[in-house]
Amino acid sequence: MKESGIVRKLDNLGRLVIPKEIRRCMRIKEGSPIEFGLLPTGEIVLYKYSLVGQISDYADDFSRVLGEIFDCIVLIGDRDKVIACSNVSKKNTLGFKLSNEILDVIDSKCQYFASKKNNTTIIPILQDDKNEYITQFVYPITIQGEHEGVIILADVRGNMDMDESHVIALKVVSKFLSIQME
Repeated sequence: MKESGIVRKLDNLGRLVIPKEIRRCMRIKEGSPIEFGLLPTGEIVLYKYSLVGQISDYADDFSRVLGEIFDCIVLIGDRDKVIACSNVSKKNTLGFKLSNEILDVIDSKCQYFASKKNNTTIIPILQDDKNEYITQFVYPITIQGEHEGVIILADVRGNMDMDESHVIALKVVSKFLSIQME
């Protein structure tokens, strides 16, 4: 696909078809919200709309607090990329795409826990992730019944044992963020 774009005609109802190749690249599924914008030059711009991305200030605060309390890596993301993080390099994490395995966890609508101590499969968090995690916990953010984001706790030092307090904390943060979006 050329960087310059693709020419498409509007139908009689004003609809525009976005090619499959673009939808696949941008991870746009059927029914995904798209935001339209106008540039001062008269160009129309399409944005992949992110409900979770609108609350990045709250997400940043919560990631910092969870990181301090649990002394682990904390990542909060929408369905595409990391929007907040703590206890990890922001330069190498913030805005990076989540791995397909994390997206599968979000789509499965359940939480995911893995630990090398329990011989469960540790999944990569980011695309091309090279980190060696000892423990990880992935919890979806649900907004109006749809899983729109994720909170991830990860440990690379082996000093964190997941317990009920971690689950409760992530439920609280997830619920708060979802209420902010309603």
